[in-house]
Amino acid sequence: MSVELTSQEKLDIINSHIKNLKAGKYNLELSLIEENSIGTPSQEKISLYTNEIQDTDLRIAALQSEIDKL
Repeated sequence: MSVELTSQEKLDIINSHIKNLKAGKYNLELSLIEENSIGTPSQEKISLYTNEIQDTDLRIAALQSEIDKL
């Protein structure tokens, strides 16, 4: 017997993923603020945080697209 997820269940799962991504993004933003606050911030770390924030935005957009399909 196969049990399929309802649209609402899928929506709940996607929203949970989006919430986790947004929490991770906020954490990255705080790390970026911290790095920029020190006397000699590491450009490598700043670049890494910035790229990760941009990647997170892309992931969120992809999941939003999945919501639109439901």
